[in-house]
Parts: sequence; structure tokens; C-alpha cells
Amino acid sequence: MKKKYSSAIRDPVHNYIEITPEERTLIDSPFLQRMRWISQLSGVRLVFPGAQHTRLAHVLGVMHLSGQYAEQVFQEYDDKDYRVQLARIGGLLHDVGHGAFSHAYDDTVYRDIYPGNPHGHDTHRLKMIECDFLKPYIENTGISIPDLKDLWEGKDRVMQAITQGALGADRMDFMLRDAYFSGTTHLGSVASRRIISNAMISDHDGIPSLHYDLKVLDDIFQALLGRFYMYRGVYFHKASAASDIIIRKMLTAAKDPLNLAERTKDLTQYQFINEYTLIGEIMSNPSEELNEAKLYCKRLLQRDLPKLIWETTLPEKQVKTITGDLERDSKTIANGRFIEKIKMEAIKRKIEEPNFFVINTYPMSTIDHGEFNVGNIYIYDKNKSLEKGKYSHTLEEAINQTTYFRSFLSQVNTGRERYVMIRVFTDKKDAEWIRAFVKNRDVLVDTPNIAETSY
Repeated sequence: MKKKYSSAIRDPVHNYIEITPEERTLIDSPFLQRMRWISQLSGVRLVFPGAQHTRLAHVLGVMHLSGQYAEQVFQEYDDKDYRVQLARIGGLLHDVGHGAFSHAYDDTVYRDIYPGNPHGHDTHRLKMIECDFLKPYIENTGISIPDLKDLWEGKDRVMQAITQGALGADRMDFMLRDAYFSGTTHLGSVASRRIISNAMISDHDGIPSLHYDLKVLDDIFQALLGRFYMYRGVYFHKASAASDIIIRKMLTAAKDPLNLAERTKDLTQYQFINEYTLIGEIMSNPSEELNEAKLYCKRLLQRDLPKLIWETTLPEKQVKTITGDLERDSKTIANGRFIEKIKMEAIKRKIEEPNFFVINTYPMSTIDHGEFNVGNIYIYDKNKSLEKGKYSHTLEEAINQTTYFRSFLSQVNTGRERYVMIRVFTDKKDAEWIRAFVKNRDVLVDTPNIAETSY
């Protein structure tokens, strides 16, 4: 199956993304075009005005990088052309299940449809690729639906690693793209071409696995640090988090009056549910049941956001020692360390109890070796310079056996743990007196970084 690119899409990140006629037909299909109206960064747009890019732009970039990866690592395979096409289509469709406002839809509407599943869009994706709106277009590219499912489920460990792994096409593109549009390219730096060009398949413990040549260890380290700072400074920016609070509140208030769960399950209707149509429905529907959703929608449109009044950063393992549920345990910690004190002060002042919003971040670390180990991704040392007689190493082994990394990390070793930020927000009307109270009371040892860059 030799690809014949017939046209190219101009892209600010990758310059030209070449596509085949069959891929173009798939891109023009209803559910792919729907992604044109789904934002990539949702609430981040309210902090970084340039971050207006869409899920469609992202998946096109992932398709492009997935193809480059597959061309590199499968170059000696007899079925290379099929594998390249499979990687490209897997990258193109990996986010097709995302709902309006992306991850906020997972936490609200998809949570009702797929209880206990934190990534409902991935589950919905499997339903979507079997429907008549997508299946014929996929099969027209020559790709088998079962092979596509196997890719996402990790049955081929190399294919999953190059598309969705710790340094896979998905993460490479969102770092490069999000940094470009957010104006933070000094953070989201990834030497994508160099890293991909030095990817290969080699055995680790007798199993063919994705490896990166030892000579790009510096580039890998830089990319992982860059991702950490993108999370810290962009995705988890305090105002981005405040925007997401309002979005989630809006979706929670709107989902039952607008029957979003049933309409999402009905793919005929779901193809037309996006951020633009949803806001239009909320604001134009006269039903009193939507009054609360309208209130939050207006706050979103006017950028009337909650204010950060307290935060603490703790090791993930420490947070989860209460029940093991990260979200629930974060709320317990916030209540015990901060919220109860503020409630007591409100009673003393004889004022109304503030409205608190407690959120936690995804666990993060500077260098997370675990994600490489889980993803079966390794470092290849062709000269056996790290350890005599050994070609394949884990990322942790390679870093720990490299002198200058060992010297550097000996001073910051604890920074390689997974950490969680727990934050408490409140409405603007209460933020001023609470901040003043926090500033003047030594009993509140955890204080927010109010000086953090903010728009």
C-alpha cells in the first residue's frame, strides 16, 4: 500500500502536512470536521489569548508525526506501508471522541455515560469508529477497524509508544502546538525531528520495544523538563484552572436540562454538539432549568473567574494515603488545612460563608521514569558505554549512569517524585478579605503564590 500524497495542509507548526486522497475524504467527514469547533486548550484561552487552536489542528499534527515515526522505526518491515498508514490514521482519530470543552466534558457528561471512567472520550471513540459516520471513511484508507483498536489498546507496544507514548506523536504535537499558540515556545521545546530520527526497534528482555539512541538523551531530558514547565505555567496556570472551574460548573448545570448524555450517545445528534452550539443553546433557551447554566456561561463569556486563595503542593503518595481517591483526598486535605479555618472566621465576622471551589492537578514531576517503564520505552547504547555487555537500558538507568546527569540530579532528586497541587478558589467578592486574613495569620502556613504571572 504505497501512499500517494495528493495535497498538503499548511500548518504553522509542521509547515506542510501532506495527505492522500483517502485521508482527505476522512478529514472532510462529519466527525473530523466537528473537531474544528472543539478547542484544544479550553480554559487556557482565557489566559493566553493566542491559544485559539482546535482539536482538528492537533490531530492533523499527530497524524503527521505518527507517520514520520512509523517511517523511521518500521523501515525494514515488509508491511511498512500499511504500518505507516495505520499509525497516521490512529493519530488522526485518537481524539475524535472529545466533547465540547474537551476534558471538562469527560468530568461531567461522559462521567454519567461511562461511570468510573476518567477518560470517557477514549471509550466513546471506540463507539464512533464503528458507526456509519466514520467506519466507511476509515476502511476507505485501507485500515482495519480491529487493527485501529489494537493500536489504541497497546497490543502492539511499539505502535502505541510512537503514537501515544511518553515521547509519542500526540505529546510532541501538543507541546509544540500549545507552546506556539500560547506564546511560550521557551517552555515547550522538543527536538521532534532529531528524536524521531534516532528512534528504533530493539529487544529489551527479549521483546521488541521502542528505543531511542543514547545520543539523544539530552534532547529527551529537555523535552521532559519542557513538558513539566508547560503543565506548571500554562495548563495548570491558576487562571486556566479558574476558567475550567466555571466551564465544569456550566456543563454540570446544563447537562440534564439539555439532555446531553442521551444526545451524546445518539451519534446522529452528537455530531452537532460543540462549544459554539452548546453556548448558543444555553444562552438562547428560555427554560428556567437553565438559569444556573446561563449564570456560569455569562461568567465565562465575561471572564468573571474565581480567585485563587490557597494552594499547596504535596507528593501524590502522601495525598492518596486517606482513601486512595486523589480528588476526594485533595478535598479532605483542603478542608482540614484551610477551608474550615475560613468558615470559622466567617462565622466570627457574621458574614455569609464563602463559596469554595477545590481542585487538584494531575500528578506531575520533572522526570517521570515510570511512564517510560509502563510504556516499554528504552534507551539504546550501541557502544555499551554505560554498562559492559548491555545495549538496552531504562531511562532511569541511562540518566543515573551518565556522570553529568548524576551530578545535577543529586541536588534535586526529590523533584523526580510525582506531585499534586491542591488549590482552593473562591468568588471575587470574598477573595480580598480571605487573602488579607491569610496574610496576617501565622496559623495558615500554606499560602498561594499570588505573585504568579496572571492575565
